[in-house]
Amino acid sequence: MMPVPITHTIPLATNESITYTLRSLSNDQDITKWTDFCASIFSYKDNPPPPSYFSRHFYNDPRRDLDLVRVLVYTNEDGQEEIVSSVRIFRRSLTIPGGTSIEAGGIGEVCTSPNHQRRGLSKILLNDALEIMRGGDSGMSCSLLHASPAFRPVYAKVGYECVTSRWSVLDVKLDQLSTEVKGPYESTCTGETVEWAVRSAVFPSDTPQLHELHQFYSEDRCITVKRTEQYWNDYVSQELCETLWVLVKTTAAAETIVAWLAIRKRGDRYQLREFGHDKSDDFTIAAAMRHLLGKTLQQAEELSGSISLHLPTVVLDDIKESEGDCSFMDVQTATEENDDGWMYMNFDATKSNVLDLARREDDRIDHLVWPTDSF
Repeated sequence: MMPVPITHTIPLATNESITYTLRSLSNDQDITKWTDFCASIFSYKDNPPPPSYFSRHFYNDPRRDLDLVRVLVYTNEDGQEEIVSSVRIFRRSLTIPGGTSIEAGGIGEVCTSPNHQRRGLSKILLNDALEIMRGGDSGMSCSLLHASPAFRPVYAKVGYECVTSRWSVLDVKLDQLSTEVKGPYESTCTGETVEWAVRSAVFPSDTPQLHELHQFYSEDRCITVKRTEQYWNDYVSQELCETLWVLVKTTAAAETIVAWLAIRKRGDRYQLREFGHDKSDDFTIAAAMRHLLGKTLQQAEELSGSISLHLPTVVLDDIKESEGDCSFMDVQTATEENDDGWMYMNFDATKSNVLDLARREDDRIDHLVWPTDSF
């Protein structure tokens, strides 16, 4: 059931007041106004997201819900409604290693028009979102968001707490990467003749294998966003487009994906946006990384010297434990650069608590939201 619109009257310093209506989006025309609004507020960024960025995130999300995009609107002197503040609740499932998952509400698209700031509008919207997520009909047992250091105290005041996601930075030597996989080889496991190749991911034909591998590599051992095949096809494929590369082996019987990778440029470094591996002996994690990075950095026209790579520490640990040659990475001089921006609030004491699981000293579970799944 769509939440009923609510009016909020805010006193101004001029001894006047202004009235806003809190409501959900209702149709495609509303979405267009909202995406234009969000783009205008974030236009100050070095690489400002266009309206299509917000539109893509909404329409490609299999769990999108107009009722969960909450806005405050103001009727101007011409009688036209203007969106002046926004928050969106993203429905997500989080995996808890051991075979369980919890339902969560992610907070994103938080923004307010400069002409209407310092009136408590974001606080009104956040409290409204929390009320919706806590509601018995929502099915959500926790909420999560990602906040910059400046805004973490704001969210802490209403009950959110930070969780550390372990990340590291290291140098990658470009001249030691490989852009082609030589072969064929004889499998050390089965004795079969195997052809290896790195190619772009193809959707939806690659989806079942990617889905299964993501469950194995990330969902079964980390607190992370649970993906469905529909989410892979509708959302992940559109977010990554031509930047997702897969390492495949081909035998007489079948072609099998053994690893995949995507990166993105973030300032003067690259960030590992996606990675997974089947942990087979035929092609170690280090070897897979060497070939996949070679192809992706060639695509990015990084051909000489070295680059800095920001990657999850759980992946770095896998590389260190790998028996393959990892001399292309300075793994021993990697520096810790954790992400403390993910914040959680628990609603249901009967369900797994991410804060407890990720913070415990013994048998801690890694918290990892891949950048592809961020909001």
